[in-house]
Amino acid sequence: MFSKVTVLGANKIPLYKYLTDATNDPTKGGEVKWNFEKFLISKDGKIVNRWRSAVTPESDEVVKAVEAELAK
Repeated sequence: MFSKVTVLGANKIPLYKYLTDATNDPTKGGEVKWNFEKFLISKDGKIVNRWRSAVTPESDEVVKAVEAELAK
């Protein structure tokens, strides 16, 4: 969790520049569309998955993905 940060435009923080850069992963890149988007990052810093706002952090999909990454 972060305090309020800029995730769009010229003042976008470096973390979100990386997370939304399609060259890092074309299937997960693209601008943040709405609040509460979630990103799962591997231990080695790669983007594993991304979920839009409609998916809750407690959803089976997110929980299983996080557990799978932790087990690696």
